[in-house]
Amino acid sequence: MRGKRTGWLFRAGCAAAIGILSLCLGGCSVTETLFSGGNEQEEYGRAETMMVVSSEKLRYEELYTEQIWTAAVDNRGTTFEVSLLAQIHEFLRELSVMSRMAEEQEIVLTSQEQELIQEAAVSYCTALGEANMESFGLDEKTAGEFYTDYLLAQKLVDQLTQGANLEVSDSEARVITVDEIQVSSEETANEALTALSAEDSDFTAVAKQYSESEEIQTQVYRGQRGAAYEEAAFNLTAGEVSGVVEDGGTYYIIRCVSDYDEAATKERKEQMVKQRKNEAFYQAYEDYKTQLLLVGDDALWEELSILECPEVSADFFAVYETVFSGSQA
Repeated sequence: MRGKRTGWLFRAGCAAAIGILSLCLGGCSVTETLFSGGNEQEEYGRAETMMVVSSEKLRYEELYTEQIWTAAVDNRGTTFEVSLLAQIHEFLRELSVMSRMAEEQEIVLTSQEQELIQEAAVSYCTALGEANMESFGLDEKTAGEFYTDYLLAQKLVDQLTQGANLEVSDSEARVITVDEIQVSSEETANEALTALSAEDSDFTAVAKQYSESEEIQTQVYRGQRGAAYEEAAFNLTAGEVSGVVEDGGTYYIIRCVSDYDEAATKERKEQMVKQRKNEAFYQAYEDYKTQLLLVGDDALWEELSILECPEVSADFFAVYETVFSGSQA
């Protein structure tokens, strides 16, 4: 997954962010209760489930090989496969709820969006192939309906957060680049500072000699480090070096490489806007979800295995990104 989707890092930008599901995280500001219909909603079936499972199998195996599935993710021995399947299930449940919300809000697609949905469905099904479509129980119509739900969920979020304050200033989002020496002893930190004061001293060389962290250069944004560290780091200009800074029991010496990384700040601002949108959407989603009973196929999830999922070249999310990336629909 390249980023967040609802409730988990799912390809929105782990990262390239689509972010439908990530839009169900955070705080709350929208208080409207949207429920008005019956109290049951069917979860997605095998076809839609396999579209997501096979897409994630493709992506993760390209990154980590098939060995990733048996890797333990906690001290209880839970495998990555089990953990990811649980996240996929939650993603699909939340998308199902959001599609119902969009329907009750009478959110519809434009004619251009409908054309793009058809293009995405054809592109995905062509890449998937007839044999895998038959195995998934998938046809082009179902693929189009699933892409429709995915787009409607995004439009729902946009509609419900229109009045929210999503503005983020450059100052709030500012990202700086620093070199740092990080040690656990104040005495060692002072020794390093003395070494830096020597004529013709080189910060990188001193850092390699003294720092207990292998990473010397890093990017820092507000809220990432402790208050003392940020106070020192964000008051440096390019080329300046701090004194010894104690933060959370660790001692730092910081050199500012760049006091404003424009590209990283832009990316950080986009992340913060998404998070604020999450917070604005969350309450409405939770209010609605508590009144809706999701009915699913337990047997499907009990039998599902990523390891046994067919290897495919079709990626549901990549197709969506490709089709919609250049569109202003």
